[in-house]
Amino acid sequence: MKRIASLCNLCFALISLSYSTSAFTSSTKARLGRTNSIDISFTLAESSADSSDDTTLGPINSSSNRRSLIASSAAAIAASVFVPLPSYASGTDGKYIVLNSGGTLQDDVSTDVDLQPMAAIERIDKLWSQLESKYTKDGLLDYVAVDTDPAFPKLQAEVSHLQNVSLDNTDTPTKMAFVINLYNFLIKYAFVSVGIPKSDLVRYSFFDTVAVNIGGEIFSFNDLENGILRANSRPPYHLNKPFGKGDARGRLALSKVNPRIHFALNCGAKSCPPVRRYTAGRLEEELEKSACDFCQNDENVLTDESKGEIYVSKIFKWYSGDFGDVPATILQFLEGEKRERLNNMIQRGRINVQFLEYNWTTNESNSKTFG
Repeated sequence: MKRIASLCNLCFALISLSYSTSAFTSSTKARLGRTNSIDISFTLAESSADSSDDTTLGPINSSSNRRSLIASSAAAIAASVFVPLPSYASGTDGKYIVLNSGGTLQDDVSTDVDLQPMAAIERIDKLWSQLESKYTKDGLLDYVAVDTDPAFPKLQAEVSHLQNVSLDNTDTPTKMAFVINLYNFLIKYAFVSVGIPKSDLVRYSFFDTVAVNIGGEIFSFNDLENGILRANSRPPYHLNKPFGKGDARGRLALSKVNPRIHFALNCGAKSCPPVRRYTAGRLEEELEKSACDFCQNDENVLTDESKGEIYVSKIFKWYSGDFGDVPATILQFLEGEKRERLNNMIQRGRINVQFLEYNWTTNESNSKTFG
């Protein structure tokens, strides 16, 4: 049954991706306030060259489309032989690659260390920063060199302490700040330990299977992001929620989604928001700044008032349910002329939203390959 669920998830992902790689347009109605009705047209642009070749998404009635979907499904089944995936329904019984399993404490690491979540991640971040700066040149990091550095075992020992860190009885800001910081660190730590995924299929497996033991429970990257931070919401291109019925880890899920987390999480790709450290005491202010900086950057949000078009990061497509009305959401994070242009477009009532190609390139100069 686990294998069947894995195949279903992967088939669903590839079929969804087959839609995503062809340009499409659809119109929806969104309301702002009580008076303004906006006709928003969404157009996916995998690249700037594709943006001029828009087609309307309609029923799948052509033989070529049917063949494409059949081919995607067949590819998914074949790929599953080489890229085994866990079923979310299996909870912690799935096939996980746990980054901190079986670790032993170093002699120079006290056994009575502070196991409060924020104290633990602060120690980890400090050790990682030293290694990262040592092996970064011209903005590129040698992950292989980090792995062989004499100080790396001390970092491993600190990561092993996470097995004794409990997220129970933590308030929401503390839990959010801890999970965001941990996620961003673990991406780089996983690149060192198990390698970097280099294709869509392998990347899909990476985020589902690479995991960490926190307080005796196993959490994959998707569990951390979509299970805890997104209030147990279904990840993009998946059929199921991370925490199924009866999964004890579900108690740690936030009660609602704060969409600004998407401007704080970094999965290692160049199109991701920059990595910053977040604190429980100033989390609201820090998330707001990250959201504003991300949207103000023309590489993530670009407006063309003369054409009535706005080009936005695919993050807004993958997590559209968290953002709601995309132009209205972005507007609240803009300032200056950029905000004025978008506001004018909203007032005129029609906006063509196009999704930019996502750059999955990492900052590696040397690394292992995952999968």
